[in-house]
Amino acid sequence: MSETEMNSYRLTSMEEPGDERLAQIMREVAEEARESNRKAAERVAAGIEAATCEARARVEETLNRLRNNGK
Repeated sequence: MSETEMNSYRLTSMEEPGDERLAQIMREVAEEARESNRKAAERVAAGIEAATCEARARVEETLNRLRNNGK
């Protein structure tokens, strides 16, 4: 099926999509979902990394305060 044929179909059309067209639509939706999921996972990982760095800095700061007050 050509890209032009794929792009001409709209789900609001009165005609039912053929098996080939439906399969292509499903592949494209699945690919978009995978990409969206990958981007979301990257944002979560970056957030976790940032939170980890912040927590480590706070722990180090607390340890330094305790060391300095203990002397």
